[in-house]
Amino acid sequence: MRPRIVMLSGVTRQNRHVVMSELNDAILKAGGWVEGHSLFSNIATTFRLVLPASALGLFRESVRDTGIALDDDSATKLDDLGKNGRSEDEEVRLTLNVTFIHDEPDLRRDVPAVPG
Repeated sequence: MRPRIVMLSGVTRQNRHVVMSELNDAILKAGGWVEGHSLFSNIATTFRLVLPASALGLFRESVRDTGIALDDDSATKLDDLGKNGRSEDEEVRLTLNVTFIHDEPDLRRDVPAVPG
């Protein structure tokens, strides 16, 4: 059976470079790790991460401190996960999608022509 992945989402008006760095630090501080991430221009990013169940509260506070506002459903999911009587060393798999609200133009990347 595949492990359940809990999907979280939030928004921020903070600088995306700063937020992504601080979010990475928050994950490491909570004893977790980043399995990967996807960037969607300068509009959003999705982190795939694993955290120990005992650190979910700390992670929620750290996310708030970075300037990311979790939506109500995501905040409830984190609270419920922390209250489910999980073993403290149990690993919880999460994704966190962060949408960046800003006035910058879309980030454009030149894609080289590939002969074919």
